Amino acid sequence: MNITGKIHDLRKQKGWSVAKLARECGIPTVSLRAMLSRDNPNSYNVKTLIRLSKSLGVSVSYLTLDDEETLKTKLTPIQKRELMEQVDNLLFNYFDIEGDEKSE
Repeated sequence: MNITGKIHDLRKQKGWSVAKLARECGIPTVSLRAMLSRDNPNSYNVKTLIRLSKSLGVSVSYLTLDDEETLKTKLTPIQKRELMEQVDNLLFNYFDIEGDEKSE
């Protein structure tokens, strides 16, 4: 889904008209209507995206990322193992886990 589609969906979820969203963002209604009806639905400037995302209660990343994209950090197998060891250490330091001995 493109940025415009996400904006329309979020606006409808809130029960807001385009005019209400424009007021919430501090953007003239005519300007917002023009942005939402452009041939290129992804042509927004950063300042406008920030205003829209704040008003709609989402991040700019949510509006700009395609559905199949993600913000997840990629880990190598070594990084994963190190992270799991840290989690394991935290668990054993703060909890008494029955039937499980930490192997040193």
